[in-house]
Amino acid sequence: MIDNKHNGLNVLKPEDDFCFECTRQLDCFTRCCRNVNIFLMPYDIIQLKNCLNILSGQFLQKYTYTLMGESGLPVVGLKMNDDEQTSCPFVTGSGCAVYESRPWACRVYPLQPESTKITEKKGKVYYSIMDVPFCQGFKSDTSSTVKGWLDRQNVPVYQEMESLFKDITTASFLSDKKIENKQIQKMFFMACYDIDQFRKFVFETSFLRQFDIEEQEIARIRRDDTALYRFAMRWIEFGLLKQQGLKLKPSVMLARKEKLGIK
Repeated sequence: MIDNKHNGLNVLKPEDDFCFECTRQLDCFTRCCRNVNIFLMPYDIIQLKNCLNILSGQFLQKYTYTLMGESGLPVVGLKMNDDEQTSCPFVTGSGCAVYESRPWACRVYPLQPESTKITEKKGKVYYSIMDVPFCQGFKSDTSSTVKGWLDRQNVPVYQEMESLFKDITTASFLSDKKIENKQIQKMFFMACYDIDQFRKFVFETSFLRQFDIEEQEIARIRRDDTALYRFAMRWIEFGLLKQQGLKLKPSVMLARKEKLGIK
């Protein structure tokens, strides 16, 4: 078993054990929900806005802030309360008000990824124990394997959804250049984070007249946010990375070729 009661980095494999348990009886309960930087993945926003029963645009306006990453693409962070403790807007005296829909960063605690691009390409993810001196949860004798802990926190689903996003944001195309086009930044933000606005874009503009999409998929993305998110990632790959995730309709392709003088 990994001794996580002492300082020092231990990289854990999925089958490794560690000791941790968080309960309301601990004096440090919810202290980890203060003065932290939590960057939200697109799937985090879908889960949170649905938990709160509000539109993605409302959630973004009320609970988040936006920065521009090194690639020139927007990054969304959770806005902390403007109080002495700089506390999370969803934390209460009895715990997290959105616990079942909490972000990936909260789910994985007290683990933190120690993987690299090389290990991720091989489908391997490693973790270490966070160094949080005030956390009394580490004093527990309750043990779990890394895999068991992540499975119980439903992390694999979030990892799957995050990988769709990371395949785009870590693409070599973006490492070679910085996106400065404001329109591209705006469309990227909408497709990744403002999913309800993206749905309006798909169904209330000429979008569906441009792309060759099966009726069954159109029905799915009309009602299912996760299906729409997957579709949005394909659309970004098509437009930003020039990958063939989507197909233009033959008539649109022909019109474009004629415009470019291609026979």
